[in-house]
Amino acid sequence: MKFLILFLSLFLNSCVHSTHVYAPATQFRPDPVYKSVALIHIKHKLGMATATAFAIQNINNNTYMVTVNHLCERRGRKVVAFTVHTEEAGRKRFKGKTVYSSSENDMCILRLYNTGEQFVPLRFARKVPQAGDRAYTIGAPSGTFPSKTEGYVIGHDLLGMEPDEEGVPKTLLVTTVPAYNGNSGGPVYNEQYEVIGMLAATHKKYPHSSISIHVESILKHLKLYFKKDIR
Repeated sequence: MKFLILFLSLFLNSCVHSTHVYAPATQFRPDPVYKSVALIHIKHKLGMATATAFAIQNINNNTYMVTVNHLCERRGRKVVAFTVHTEEAGRKRFKGKTVYSSSENDMCILRLYNTGEQFVPLRFARKVPQAGDRAYTIGAPSGTFPSKTEGYVIGHDLLGMEPDEEGVPKTLLVTTVPAYNGNSGGPVYNEQYEVIGMLAATHKKYPHSSISIHVESILKHLKLYFKKDIR
């Protein structure tokens, strides 16, 4: 009897020891910004130029996007936009043209035709990004689209540039988000998926940093074009 009790005791202890507790898997939250970005092709004299753009408005079955003016160069240029590839629909293609071009702040607005609800317009941050804030972008470095990268905000109009005057829209945003050919025009956004800037270039003096057009400058140009504040 004692042997049986000892055997059961050892057996039960062994069962308890080998029991595994499985925690529920962490719920994955897909990045909604993938539904807002597009790969942009514009034909130039020297060949096809590639960049990124992101949706800001859907009006009358068309989508308005912003990108960098060093891609567009002028109004009226034909563009071709490609969506992020999905298993259900593949990669869709839309035609459009540039409707606003300004060398000031490197701003360009595109209108894509017959897009329906394909693209989800992004929201703009109401809070000015601060040094140390995490930042993300989705773009097409060397044509590889979509590629998501991240970094941190360093500041605005810093690193040898004149600071903004009080009340004047901030011009540039400096981050550690990597910048490569094809990334230009990609949204720079915060952890709430709100736009804080638009990626434009690598900082010449500090190659580990990138330069983006500050959200306040983007909104200034959108107000000029749409004749209203679209924040």
